[in-house]
Amino acid sequence: MSEKVKTMTGEPARYNAVAILLHWVIALLVLFMIGLGLYMDHVPVNDPTPLHQLHKSVGIVTMLLIVVRVLWRLTHKAPALPKDMPAAQRMVAGGMEGLLYLYQIFLPVTGWLMVSAMAMPIVLFGLVSWPLIPLPQSVMDSGTLAEIMPEIHNWLAWTFGGFIALHVLAALYHRFIRKDQVVQRILPRHGSEH
Repeated sequence: MSEKVKTMTGEPARYNAVAILLHWVIALLVLFMIGLGLYMDHVPVNDPTPLHQLHKSVGIVTMLLIVVRVLWRLTHKAPALPKDMPAAQRMVAGGMEGLLYLYQIFLPVTGWLMVSAMAMPIVLFGLVSWPLIPLPQSVMDSGTLAEIMPEIHNWLAWTFGGFIALHVLAALYHRFIRKDQVVQRILPRHGSEH
């Protein structure tokens, strides 16, 4: 089957190769970041360990990939959901997709804002300096943003983890209970399908 296979309505039957690659690369990076973040909960945020620089480096790369993914999604139509999917499930699916995109954007941005408020340098993989977000001197002097941003970032990470769990449960529901093609739309192709 080629990537241009269409359904009867003319909609693409599955996501294209770029969307699939971005989905799975970002998913792996996000899971890595969550695991690293959980481990780093036991390390003071102002302790400049190599783990913090790794977390910041992978976070910036993930953020850039998410920007590419959002731009790709805005310019490439998603495959249609099954026609027999109830309207309420379609609404929930759309809402969940929107929430996941928002979290993928806000979470790295809050991390970037947090280290910027703390004036902590970002050196991508120990090689390239990444600029901090310029903040007014009054904000830097007050220290309030530096105090609240770790809590906001942490809260967003935990709630994002909850939404990821719901996303995985929904995928399992479609694969094993509804037994429809929703999950297949985003899975990489096997050699026999080319």
